[in-house]
Amino acid sequence: MICPRCRAEYRRGFTACADCDLPLVEPTELTARSVADGPEDGAEGVAGTPGDPNTDPFCSFWKGTDLRVCTEICAALDEAGIPHKTIRRQDHLFNLNNYPAFQIAVPFSLFERAERAIKEAFDLDASDPDAVQSLTAAPLPAYAPSGIRKLPATLSPAANEAIPGPPSAGDVSNWFPEDAIASVWSGDDTYLHDMLTASLNENRIHCRSEHAGEQITIFVEPADEERAREIVREVQEGSPPA
Repeated sequence: MICPRCRAEYRRGFTACADCDLPLVEPTELTARSVADGPEDGAEGVAGTPGDPNTDPFCSFWKGTDLRVCTEICAALDEAGIPHKTIRRQDHLFNLNNYPAFQIAVPFSLFERAERAIKEAFDLDASDPDAVQSLTAAPLPAYAPSGIRKLPATLSPAANEAIPGPPSAGDVSNWFPEDAIASVWSGDDTYLHDMLTASLNENRIHCRSEHAGEQITIFVEPADEERAREIVREVQEGSPPA
């Protein structure tokens, strides 16, 4: 939801802007109003380019571990003409239970359109707000060998094995959190925070996080700042560094 005056974004459930005391509107409604009537109170209209990082950023649409579902959702979005990005974790072999292997993002302004397209394509309950995220792959055929349903025993962790949280960056004997003063990311997406933390650690970059309400900030040592920012950019944009 968006305030028609200051363009502040709110989560669903909020009905009025805390600063302007105006009723919130849907992003699509605001775009249509801007085109028809021009910007209100001298404010600039909403950019018409879906995915613009400044005015219409990509936001998380679906995340999960099933490649079949990920592929089918992307195909349905392509058919509906909705731009999207996919982030795929390549290192989930030893963190099977911690992070979804795939994440799909769509432009904020097209989120509801994408949701409708997927619900129609998969014949989901249109009134269920969690229908897309709860989407699972069709069961394997009865004649399929049971062996393909799981990893070989040599790769499967023991049932009682305690799989750790985000992987550490390795040796911590020379790591002092108070030295991490360079901010490389800030936001309220806890899933993205966990993914960024894991990605930094996988590249042997120590980091720490500070929480201020729902806002989370990741800090690294100044010597690692440039490389850390490149990794953050790569994860957010879903593309390798230049």
